[in-house]
Amino acid sequence: MKSKLLILLVLAVFCLSIFPLIETAFAWEKGHVKVVPEVGFEERYDSNIFYDHENPKHDFMSILYPGILGEYGFGAEGKHKLWASYLAELAAFGIHHEQNYGNHDTWQGVSLDLDRYTVDVDNRFQFTSSRAGTEFEHRTLRKIDTFNAVAGFHFNKFDFDVGYQYYWVDYLSQSLENLNRYENAAAVTGYVQVMPKTQALLEFAYRNLQYPDASGRNGNAYDFMGGVRGEITAKISGIVKGGFGMKDYDGDLDRKKFKNFVMHSSILYDINDRTDLTFAYYREAYESVYENNNYYVGDHFLTNVDYEFGGGFIAKFEGMLFNNWYPSPGPTTNTKRMDQEWRAGIGLDYVWTEWLVTGMGYRFHQRASNMGDRRYSQNVVDGHIRFVF
Repeated sequence: MKSKLLILLVLAVFCLSIFPLIETAFAWEKGHVKVVPEVGFEERYDSNIFYDHENPKHDFMSILYPGILGEYGFGAEGKHKLWASYLAELAAFGIHHEQNYGNHDTWQGVSLDLDRYTVDVDNRFQFTSSRAGTEFEHRTLRKIDTFNAVAGFHFNKFDFDVGYQYYWVDYLSQSLENLNRYENAAAVTGYVQVMPKTQALLEFAYRNLQYPDASGRNGNAYDFMGGVRGEITAKISGIVKGGFGMKDYDGDLDRKKFKNFVMHSSILYDINDRTDLTFAYYREAYESVYENNNYYVGDHFLTNVDYEFGGGFIAKFEGMLFNNWYPSPGPTTNTKRMDQEWRAGIGLDYVWTEWLVTGMGYRFHQRASNMGDRRYSQNVVDGHIRFVF
């Protein structure tokens, strides 16, 4: 594994060294067919690679990001789309070589535009050990497959979406096989035009959860939400929806049910010609891997700000705040776990051309918890380069 990563990294450095000699990008496009390869390279310092509060370990790593996107348009003027993408993340650690990893992400789909009807189908497969968006402190190898299908119906001021999703995760460790699960979900959403570029919506979603190797974790989830999407104001666009959510598990009565407010929102605020702000807030019951809990309730806030100085320079600011609470104590304590996790970062990119971007960044990441062994803090510094052929 280490020798393969070393070869890939050497090739990446060679390719990046000749970038200034290239004057045009290499995206291949002919008719309705387009192929766009890309490669990124990052040097990173991480002060706490194991998320350990008592004895943090630092390391330097070299990360290669090769990827490719393909698209084919067919039908009248190519309005139907068939597409596929692949992106890898290959990391080599300077000190802890046993932590070297390779994440792989493939995504493919088809979109059909039949005027008053639309069909969107896609499938995403991930082979990953990423800790992002999970409760894991250590890298955990797993396979994830997500299939989506949505049919849309459009009638004057009224639209309807009917969707189905299949989700499957398989942990490649015998000690975690009780966490393997699959889900079948369906949703119906109705939209009505309330302003020229704004729609009000009502949505009902149902999800069935199955854990083949664990008892008491199977269950059903229901969401009833209302909201708006489109241009909410002259400068704010996106989707905001909230309502009532419920999860009902087969397990013990004291920890099997969730009944509370849920919300999903994602907006873009076009502040001015130089500044864009994105903001997202999600509140729901997330599936948990923590002992004695089927789920945890999370209030998750995410924001990013991009500011263009001019002359090719772009400043980037990021923020994250997660408040998570658990309904049941762990098996060896009477305390119900509560976490507050936050991250703040700043970066500066320089856009040399439309196909070459370089930059550097810093972020601080911390999790506070009433469970002492779940606390940690982390400093990350990186320099990166991205080349789109």
